[in-house]
Amino acid sequence: MSPSIISLPTIFLTCSILVLLSTSISPVQCRNLALAQAPTSANPMLQLACSDSLIINSHVCLGVLESIPKVASAKDLASLAIAIIESGISNSTDTRTHIEAAFNGSDAAAGVKSAFNDCKLAYDQVVDRFGDALTEVKIHEYAYPSYDLLTASTDYVKLCDAALASHNLHDEVISRGNNAVPIFGLSACSIVAQLENQSRFAPPGPGPIP
Repeated sequence: MSPSIISLPTIFLTCSILVLLSTSISPVQCRNLALAQAPTSANPMLQLACSDSLIINSHVCLGVLESIPKVASAKDLASLAIAIIESGISNSTDTRTHIEAAFNGSDAAAGVKSAFNDCKLAYDQVVDRFGDALTEVKIHEYAYPSYDLLTASTDYVKLCDAALASHNLHDEVISRGNNAVPIFGLSACSIVAQLENQSRFAPPGPGPIP
């Protein structure tokens, strides 16, 4: 599908609404909110990616996605979802590598090392969830990736945030990583939700030839 013909539909299954419909995730974690106002971008697909109501700052989201060549140059929704998820995996893997180095090189108290370990375990889950979502999107299975993307973007990042806060730790690299995960996860989730929306209402294929 060409980006020039994509428009924001009046009725749209956002990532948050789609996950509520298809899973038992708590409504506290996944709020049924109206679609956010689309941010301004020359690329309508990126506007769509950054428009879900769970994305806190759609303009920051746009800036991140526009800065990644393979994301900005995606030609259709499926390739855009794949490019965003792959970028999320790369970014999260780099953050996890930093966390592992901080843990192994830390001479701090056991509690501080425990906080780094909690973040490492959280990022193990983030990378795994992104990986599962990527596999599903590549085989055009759009009913399930939303859950993986949403939990990676919320539950596990919050575990790392809480672990650092419990010891009054501030690590700039981890903080940037924790801010980036929801951008990648929720923007991909928005696109997957649109793909799922399209597949639900796609016309049936031709019947058997008599």
